[in-house]
Amino acid sequence: MDYNSEAELEALSHVARDASAPREDSAITPAASPSPSAMDDGPHGDVAPTKPSGNLSTLREEEFMAANTVLSPKLEEEGHGYFHWEIDNWMTLPERAVSQTFTVAGHDWDILLFPRGNQASETVSLYIECKPKEVKDDKEAGSGGPDEWHSCALFTLAVSNMDDPEVFKVNSASHRFTAEETDWGFTRFSDIRHLLTPADEDTPALIANRRVRISAYVRVVKDPLGVLWHNFHNYNSRKHTGYVGLRNQGATCYMNSLLQSLYFTNEFRNAVYQIPTEADDPKKSVALALQRVFHSLQVSNDAVDTTELTKSFGWDSLESFMQHDVQEFNRVLQDNLETKMKGTVVDGAVAKLFEGKMKSYIRCVNVDYESSRVENYYDISLNVKGCNTLRDSFANYCEVETLNGENKYQAEGFGLQDAKKGVIFESFPPVLQLQLKRFEYDFRRDAMVKINDRHEFPPTIDLGEFLSDDADRSQSWNYVLHGVLVHSGDLHGGHYFGLLRPNLEEKWYRFDDDRVVPICASEVFEEFYGGDFGPPQPHQHQPLGTTARDRPRPASKRFTNAYMLVYIREALRDSVLCPGDAPIPQHLLQRIQDEKDEVARKQREKLELASTLIVKVVGDDNFEQHQGFDLCYFEQRQPASNALFCERMPRAMTLAKFKATYADYIGRSVDDFRLWSMVGRVNKTIRCDAPLVAESLSMTLMQLKENKSGKWPELRLYCEMRSDDVPDDFDAKIPSELSLVHMRFYDPSRQLVTGVGHTYVHANQTVRDLMPRLREAAVLSPDTPITVFEEVKPLLIDLMDPSSTFRKAEIATGDIICFQVSLEAEQQGNYRLPTVADYFDDMHHRVCVRFVPAPARSDVDNFSNGNGDDAADDGTAGAETLSPVLHVSSKSLYDDVSYWLAEQLGMRDPLKLRFYNVAPTGQQRSAVRRTPTTTLGDMLSNSLYSQPPLNSLGVPEYTVMYERLEVDILQIESMRGIRVTYVGKSMKDELQLEVLVPKAGPAQKLIEATYSKVENALRSVTQRNGDGAPPKAFNLRLYTVASHRVDRVLDGSERMSELGNPGVSDIVAEYQSPESNLDVIAPAATAAAVQEDDGSRMDTDDVVVFEKSCTEIEVFHFYRELNHAHSVPFLFKVYPGELWPATWARLERKLGLGEKELKNLGVVYGAQGVQELRRCRVIQDGEGGASPGSGQGTPSVTPPPPQAQQPSAEDVEVDDGTPSDREMTTAVDNNSTLCLWDVIQQTRVEEQQRLRMMEDDPNGLAQMPAMGPPAGFLGLHHIDRSSRHRGAHHERAIRILN
Repeated sequence: MDYNSEAELEALSHVARDASAPREDSAITPAASPSPSAMDDGPHGDVAPTKPSGNLSTLREEEFMAANTVLSPKLEEEGHGYFHWEIDNWMTLPERAVSQTFTVAGHDWDILLFPRGNQASETVSLYIECKPKEVKDDKEAGSGGPDEWHSCALFTLAVSNMDDPEVFKVNSASHRFTAEETDWGFTRFSDIRHLLTPADEDTPALIANRRVRISAYVRVVKDPLGVLWHNFHNYNSRKHTGYVGLRNQGATCYMNSLLQSLYFTNEFRNAVYQIPTEADDPKKSVALALQRVFHSLQVSNDAVDTTELTKSFGWDSLESFMQHDVQEFNRVLQDNLETKMKGTVVDGAVAKLFEGKMKSYIRCVNVDYESSRVENYYDISLNVKGCNTLRDSFANYCEVETLNGENKYQAEGFGLQDAKKGVIFESFPPVLQLQLKRFEYDFRRDAMVKINDRHEFPPTIDLGEFLSDDADRSQSWNYVLHGVLVHSGDLHGGHYFGLLRPNLEEKWYRFDDDRVVPICASEVFEEFYGGDFGPPQPHQHQPLGTTARDRPRPASKRFTNAYMLVYIREALRDSVLCPGDAPIPQHLLQRIQDEKDEVARKQREKLELASTLIVKVVGDDNFEQHQGFDLCYFEQRQPASNALFCERMPRAMTLAKFKATYADYIGRSVDDFRLWSMVGRVNKTIRCDAPLVAESLSMTLMQLKENKSGKWPELRLYCEMRSDDVPDDFDAKIPSELSLVHMRFYDPSRQLVTGVGHTYVHANQTVRDLMPRLREAAVLSPDTPITVFEEVKPLLIDLMDPSSTFRKAEIATGDIICFQVSLEAEQQGNYRLPTVADYFDDMHHRVCVRFVPAPARSDVDNFSNGNGDDAADDGTAGAETLSPVLHVSSKSLYDDVSYWLAEQLGMRDPLKLRFYNVAPTGQQRSAVRRTPTTTLGDMLSNSLYSQPPLNSLGVPEYTVMYERLEVDILQIESMRGIRVTYVGKSMKDELQLEVLVPKAGPAQKLIEATYSKVENALRSVTQRNGDGAPPKAFNLRLYTVASHRVDRVLDGSERMSELGNPGVSDIVAEYQSPESNLDVIAPAATAAAVQEDDGSRMDTDDVVVFEKSCTEIEVFHFYRELNHAHSVPFLFKVYPGELWPATWARLERKLGLGEKELKNLGVVYGAQGVQELRRCRVIQDGEGGASPGSGQGTPSVTPPPPQAQQPSAEDVEVDDGTPSDREMTTAVDNNSTLCLWDVIQQTRVEEQQRLRMMEDDPNGLAQMPAMGPPAGFLGLHHIDRSSRHRGAHHERAIRILN
C-alpha cells in the first residue's frame, strides 16, 4: 500500500495548523460553495453570543488580534491591520454586500457579506477578499494563472454590537489568497436568529435596531519558500523549484526517492551517461532506461514516467504495486550497472563512488596473534534502537567484544586465548549511504516491527575516529549531509520520499513522487528524527472557555522518520556534485528525437485516419476466383492472390469522383459499370443491396458508409459490369420484379467452385427456366443434368426445386445460386466431397495444421524416444525433424489424422504417435486424449482473446505438436504420470522428470521407472557434451517432500495411490555415489577434520567404523521463519568427531552454490520437532549478519557486486552477527572447534530434559513428537530468489532480470 500518512501531512502543514488554531466553539471546515471560497464554522448547536470573560473588545484592536489572530513562532509577520464596517440598516442590505477597501501590507482587502446566506439559508455568510493593487480595478487582469500573485494571511472576522463592542461573535482562519481563490471565510458564520436574539437579559443582540459592526483583523505572513498553505492545485514543480519529480506507478515511491538521490549525485549521472547503449534494446537495457530517466529529469517540464525503467528490469505490472526495501533495490541496481559498465570507460565508477573498506578482526590479548579480514562494502546498516545519534550508531557498530571464559578464541598455534573481536573501517567512500535499521525482529512479539525511536543525524559528521590507525588521513574525513530518504508508515505499508540538497547551495527540497517542494533546513533536522510528538500547547486566550481540544493530549510516536542517509565527503564534494548539468550522450538525444518524430508521424496518421475512410470494392473477377462463401471475404481471410480494391479515400469525396477514380484503376469508362451498396443480412452473410444510380452520385463516401455500411469500419461496394443480361436502363433502379443473382459452378472432381457471372431473374420465372443460362455459363452441353442449390449461409445450402418460381423460393437481389452436374447415389462414393453442401461444410471447417515435433525434454516419460524400435525398424530415426502441413477439415477424426501423419513420417504404427495442444504463445500444453470421437478440432488451441493467423489462402493456421512413442498410446493412457525432481551430486544439478507408472501397485514400480528415466537423462547429457560413454553406475534414494520439508524415505512398499499428489507432496530422487564413503569423506577431512580425541588421523578401518556410526539429518532452506521453507530439501550425513569446517566443506559441495550465495547463508540447527526459530542454535551466520532473526533480514554491510575484486587476506573465523543475533540464542563464535555431531547429541539431551520439565513425567522421552529424522535438522537461511511472488512486500526479493 502506498499512501501519505497523517504524520507526513502534519509535517507539511504544521505551520498552517499552528497559525489557524481554531477554537472549539467556532470549528472551521471547508465549505461546498463554489464561490466565494469559503470555510464553514458549523459548530454543533450554534448559540447566541455572550460577553466573554476578560472583557475583550473589538475596538481594542491590538489586544483583540493578540487573542484571536495568533501568529505561530515558526512564522514571520509582514504586516497587520484591521477594519470596522458599521452597518446602519441591516434590512436594506443586498444579497451580496461589499465593504469599503482597506489596505494591509501592500494588499487591498474588503469584506464580503451575504446577509441571507450564500447557498445556505437561515445563515449569515462572511468572507474576506484580497485584491492586490495591480488587479483591484480589474479582477480578470490577475487571473492569468494561479501563481501570478499570492498573499498568505491569518485573519479574524467578528460581528459585534454597535453600542457594546464587548459582545461579539468571532471566527478565525488562515489562507493563501491567489488569483484562483481571492476570497475565503465562513459560509455558515452564524445562524441569523442568533444574531438577532439576545443571549440573556443583560446581553444585547448583535444586530440591535438594525445596526451592527463587522470587523476584520488581518495579519499578513511572509512566505520565504513560496509554498506556505499551498493547495498544490496546478502546481508546477519545474517552475517553482527548477526540478521535476517521478510518477508513482502504484508502489514505486521507494524507487523514486532513490533515483532522485542518484540523479543529483552528478558524478554518478555522468558515469551512467557514458555507458555504451547505442545498440541496446530499450525494453531490456537497464542502463539505457536509466539514461532516459536521467535525461527526462534534466529537461522535462512534467513529472517523469518510470514504466520503461521497470519494464527493463523484467518486472510485470504486479511488481510495480509491490513495495520493496529501498536498500535492497539500491544494491541490485548497482549490481546491474556494475555489470553493464565492465570493460567500458566507466568500469569501476560505481565502486569509486560508493565502495569503502572495513576490517573484521580478532586480536588476542595475551599473545601476539591477530586474525583479520578486509572486505568491501557499499552501504552500512546502523542500529537505531538504543542509539540517540548517528555517532552513537557508529560507536555501536565498531564496539569491541571480549572473548573470554567459555567463549575463548582458538588461536592457531596458541590454543584457546582471551581476545578482542570487532570491526574497524579502513576507508569510507566519497558517497556514504547509511541504512538506519528501522525494521527489526521483536522476539517478544515474534514479529517484525518498525523502530520509531528518535535518532538524530547532524548536517556534518567527522568519521575519522572510526578509522583504523593506518588509514589515509591526508584529507579530512568530514562528511556533509546530502540527502535523507524518509519512510512514513509501518511494517505493512507506507510511503517513501526524499529530502535532498541537489547542489552546493544550502537549499533543501522534498522530492515526493511527482511533486518537488522547497523546505527549510530546520524541518530536515527536526521533523524526521522520529521519537514522540510533544503535547499540544493550550491556546493563549479562550474567550468562550476551555474545551476538550485545549486539554493536553498524551504524546504519540512519529512514524514518519529517516530511513536512509546520504553523506558526501566534504573534501570531494565539488567533484562528486560537479556543478552544472551533465552532458547528455548524442546517441541518446538522437534516439529520443527519432521517437518524437515517430510520435509526430503517428499523430499525422491519426489525423489522416480521421479525415479518410477505407473503400473496398469486389468485382466479378474476384467472385470468379473466390473459393469461400459470399462474393468474397472483405476481412483478412481474403487471399492475397485474389485481392480486392482497397484504398483510403477522403471522407468528403463524392461517389461520382470516386467512380472516376475507380474507372482509372480498372482501365474502363465510367459508363461501363455501376456500383452497388452491400448489406449485412441477419444470417451474417454479405450480399448486394441496391445499385447506386444517378441520385447517389452527389453523396459523399462518408454519407454512403453511414447509410449503407454503418456496421463496418469501411465502405463496401460491388462493381457490376455492363452485360447483355443487364436491363436496358443501366443508370436507373432495377424493377421490383427483377432480382440480381450470382451464379457459381461446383466441380466435385476438382473440389473447386467457380463464379460464372451474374444474371437477372424475374419473380415469376421457375428454376428450370434458369437452367439453360446456368449450363451456358458453365460451358456444359444443353442436355447435361444439373442440380441447383441456394447458398443461404455457410452451413445451410438448400436444394432448389426446378419447378418452383423464384418468388416461391424467396430469391432476392444479392442471392447466390450454386449448381453442379447431377450425380447418382453410386457415383457420389467416388468423390470425397460429392455435393455443394459437402464442399461448403468442409470449407467452413477448413484449417491449415502444421505438425511439429515436441521439443526434446529430459522429463518426458519412459516410453517417449525418437530413436525407439519403431523408428529403427522403419529407418526413420531422423524423421522427427519433419514438419508436415495438412489442409483438412477440423472435423477429421483423430485416427485419420494419426494415419496421415504416420504415413508422412514413414511410421508403420499410427498408435505410436501422441499429439499435444499448443498455446497461442507457442508453448506446449497437455497431451490430447484419444477417443473414438476425438477430432482434429480437439487438438487445436482455441482462445477467446486471440484469433489464429491466416495463410495466403485465407485459411486459419494452427500448430500441433507430435511425439513418437516406443509403445502405443493405448498402453500409455492406462498409466499414470508422476513428477519426480532429480538432484545430482550437488543440489544445483536438478531436473524435473515425468515418470509413467501403473495407476495401482507398490511404489517399487516408481523406483524402478525412475532409475530408467534418470539413466536416459544422464545419457542425453553425455551425448550433448560429446561424450559417448554410458553413464556410470549410480544409486538413487527417493523420498517425499511436503511444504519443502522431507516427509519420508520410500522403501518401495508404499501404495502408488498415496504418492505424487499435486499440491500435497512432491517426490525427490537423490543421486548417491556407489563409491566408498572413504572417498567421499576424505577430501573434506584434509584440514584435520576427521580426527580422534587426541588429534591423530584415522586409518581406513577407522573410517569404516566412522561411517557406520554416522547419522543423517534433514537439510532444508527457509527465509525469516522455519515455516517459510522453500527449495528442495535433502538428507545429509553427520559423522562423529568431524569438525565444522570439514562438515561445511561437504555441505558446500552438496549445495553447489556460488561464493556470493554461500557468504550470505545462515545455518541453524534444530532438534526433532522444533518449529520455532528462537529454539534453534545458530551454527553459522551469513556475511553481514544475514542470519535468521537478525532484524531486517538485510546485511549490516553490503557485499560488493560479483565483479568487484576482493583483496587477499588470511582466513579468519569472524562472526559479523548483529546484537539481535546474540539476543536470539547462543551463537557459535569459534566454528573451527565445533563438531556438529556433539551439537546434535547435546541438543537432544536438552530437548529431552525440557520435555520432562514441561510434562513433569520421568518417562517423558517416550512422549517426544515423531517428526522428521531423529537427529533433527539443519536450516539454511537465505532469500528464495527463484520465487515469483511473496505474501508481504518486505519479504519479496528484488529481481532485475535483464
